[in-house]
Amino acid sequence: MSHHSKAKQLLQQRDELDEKVKELLLVLETNNSTMDSPLVDAEGYPLNTIDVYAVRHARHDLICLRNDRAQWTEKIVEEMEQDEEKMGESAPIEEKPVHRTSNEPFVKVSSVVELSPADVGGFRKEDLIIQYGNLHHGNFKNMQQVAEITKEYENKTIRVTVIRDHRPVRLEISPKKWSGPGLLGCNIVPIAGANV
Repeated sequence: MSHHSKAKQLLQQRDELDEKVKELLLVLETNNSTMDSPLVDAEGYPLNTIDVYAVRHARHDLICLRNDRAQWTEKIVEEMEQDEEKMGESAPIEEKPVHRTSNEPFVKVSSVVELSPADVGGFRKEDLIIQYGNLHHGNFKNMQQVAEITKEYENKTIRVTVIRDHRPVRLEISPKKWSGPGLLGCNIVPIAGANV
């Protein structure tokens, strides 16, 4: 499917971008600089121990690349969603696709019990959740909503999208009673001022 390769292509381009980011961070490191360390001494003179020009350039490029990266991620998620819609997976007809306004995570998985429904469904510790059923950053208010959706979907399937290693991963989680506590067997916690 030509479409499928588009998402692959985007992922590849994003990997190349990550390589550039690494190189630029090296420039900063070589000059003992960070994104916001001073380039001038107390008197306002350029520090002669660093290549001010190179550092300024690297910083500028890094800011641009970070913005580009966020856009790539948006595009990749969109492409993957289109792939899914095209393949028309065995999605129940009445389930409308949820259009997220952002790919910002709003909660994260802080722990998963082995062999629990969460574990079987593919949740991993540190997964950042950007969509949980119809919940996303745009309409999430409190943890109560997560609990309600989990209950509502007992013995059914919740579609979940998480960011793992900077990549969107789609999961299908089926909450159900099992030998452990709760219907999922994992801890989901809010993210304070999340920025990925």
